Amino acid sequence: MTFSTQRRVEFCDTDMAGIAHFTAFFPMMEAAEHEMLRSLGLSVMPDRHSGQTDLVTWPRIAAACNYVSAARFEDILRIEVSVAKMGTTSVQYRFRF
Repeated sequence: MTFSTQRRVEFCDTDMAGIAHFTAFFPMMEAAEHEMLRSLGLSVMPDRHSGQTDLVTWPRIAAACNYVSAARFEDILRIEVSVAKMGTTSVQYRFRF
């Protein structure tokens, strides 16, 4: 399954030349992951009103990004999220912009 969403490159994502800074892609990936989980009826946080006390955490143990071309201010990026590997205690996502 591949989940797809869109995001516009905002001014705060860019450097003085209007090119998206390399660090801007990581929050975009995380937001796309959360959107995908919500589309599946899941959340990264327990429902505060349900009385649920167990917290399911989503720790990051590794993150990498290979940059192929520049994204610029006001570009609309399509972000695809897929599960690359599912372990018994971990999930590895693949993102494509």
